[in-house]
Amino acid sequence: MNIVHPLRIVFIFCLSFSAANGYFAEGLSDNYQQGIQYKNAGQYQNAIASFDLVINSAQAGTDTNLLADTYYQIASTYHILEEYNKSIASYKRAITLNPNSGVYYNALGISYSELKQYKAAIAAYQKAIEKTPKNAQPYYNLGLVYLKQGVFTFAETAFKNAIAVDADWSDAYIGLGEIYLKQGDFENAEKAYLTAAHFNPNGLAILSGLGQVYAKQKRHDVAIDTFDKVLSLESDNTEAHFQLAQIYHKLGDREKATSRMEFFKLLRNTDPILEKAKRWVKINPDDPIGYNNLGIIYLTRKRHDKAIEYYKHAISISPDLPTTHYNLGLTYHKQGKLDLAIKAYQQAITLDPTLAIAHNNLAVCYTDMRLNPEKALLHAKTATDLAPDDANYWDTLATVCTHLGLENQAQNARQKQISLLNSPEK
Repeated sequence: MNIVHPLRIVFIFCLSFSAANGYFAEGLSDNYQQGIQYKNAGQYQNAIASFDLVINSAQAGTDTNLLADTYYQIASTYHILEEYNKSIASYKRAITLNPNSGVYYNALGISYSELKQYKAAIAAYQKAIEKTPKNAQPYYNLGLVYLKQGVFTFAETAFKNAIAVDADWSDAYIGLGEIYLKQGDFENAEKAYLTAAHFNPNGLAILSGLGQVYAKQKRHDVAIDTFDKVLSLESDNTEAHFQLAQIYHKLGDREKATSRMEFFKLLRNTDPILEKAKRWVKINPDDPIGYNNLGIIYLTRKRHDKAIEYYKHAISISPDLPTTHYNLGLTYHKQGKLDLAIKAYQQAITLDPTLAIAHNNLAVCYTDMRLNPEKALLHAKTATDLAPDDANYWDTLATVCTHLGLENQAQNARQKQISLLNSPEK
């Protein structure tokens, strides 16, 4: 992988405005505040609609500061939705109304950066620095643009300028660490990352950077420990699995290298799908299917905690989705939490009694727990009745019958399983 680690773009929200005009404060500002509430709740389309009411209802005597902030809020909402051209247009309107705001110029630069319009981004950040020279954020964001372009000297200067304004800001040290790492200056890279770690000891980008420095220095044991810490904080961190695969390969540990590389490939393949799914729920926050799909992706990535979180959120929006209850049960099942898995599977078949896979998995749970063998048999038979061409369900039935001492039934089920497995269509 060419990625070292992601650096965080600094984005701040401006909520300061004057409400000198009484009509505006009592009337239009209500829509503004409603927009803020929608935005904070993730209801982005509703937020934009509320802000548009402020703009569309504004009159000549309206407080320009509040209008400017309203355009800013519209722009930042579009930015969250990754509609960067729209965000740029609204930032420009905000700047027209309040040309002295460094916050607006900084935010404008970020949207240009997302579109890789780096020349325009640099100009916006420089304007932000001109307006607010004591604000570290535009210096840092300027450094990011130069870093992305490979202009390391300018990037280093920008990050150091950010540190001169705010010496406790870990992100700027991370930026320096990445520059030095790319240049092969591992000593200074380590110093920069360790300084960042002083302010944020569990920062993933910091730990990832340090791990790569240690790997480059052939300090393999401490590199492995560092990447293991990354995974303790985020078990599906794609970069950490890749780096560990490389280290184990160099150490000649073929088994561990292969295992890490295989999981890395799974993560790399699902990374773009995950980003699309996240964007979908941003745009459609009331769609339970979107959260269900996020849960499926996280389950694939073995992030059971996140999968459960999103399945539960989907259920909170729409409690009557049998597949989501089944998916929740499956996640608990994989964790070995069989009591919780049974409850979720039972809810799934209450909503859809024809869900064969839920019946099958209930039979597996009851059998594994040595609990209610009669229920295990009932659900195993139901699964084969509903889906008689699925060899896995006959395997479950054979296992259940064996546990119950039903040898003839077990033998018949096993023969059916083997027949299906040997069928040309299978």
